[in-house]
Amino acid sequence: METGNSQNLIRLLAQHHQALHRYLFALLGNAEDANDVLQETSVALFLKLDQFDDSKPFLPWAYRFAYLEVLKWREKISSRPLLLDTDVVELLACNRESEDTLLQRRMSVLRECFQVLPSNDVYAIRARYFEGIHADDIAKSLGQSRRTLFRELERIRKVLMDCIDTKLEAGET
Repeated sequence: METGNSQNLIRLLAQHHQALHRYLFALLGNAEDANDVLQETSVALFLKLDQFDDSKPFLPWAYRFAYLEVLKWREKISSRPLLLDTDVVELLACNRESEDTLLQRRMSVLRECFQVLPSNDVYAIRARYFEGIHADDIAKSLGQSRRTLFRELERIRKVLMDCIDTKLEAGET
């Protein structure tokens, strides 16, 4: 494999890492399993990179590999109880791929909406959903009760959802 192709794959995987992980998480329902399957997917993509047509989008091509790796993973762990039947996983994969464009637009607009939040709201969202800090610790740092924190998080999620919907309806991306 040429060095340029390898470097291109690394760039593409870095660019689309979160989208691939979200896709796998949607099919597997477990972040650790999604991480494991993402590694296997990356290897498969590397081995088949010479078959990639760079005039076409990378992500749909990568999703197909990820889906096949999910099927292999499910076969490998067949002794464990599986959350979903294979036909449900296939349906989720198809729906997820078809919704990807909308999800990408929503994620882009979310970044814009996130920028207009007050700093305490940004902290609460980042701490809870991005950094995985325990709710009690967040509430303490904000001088709130746990119950108040959860009400605030619900309010912030609604503000973000309304902002995203408004911007998408207005045609902003």
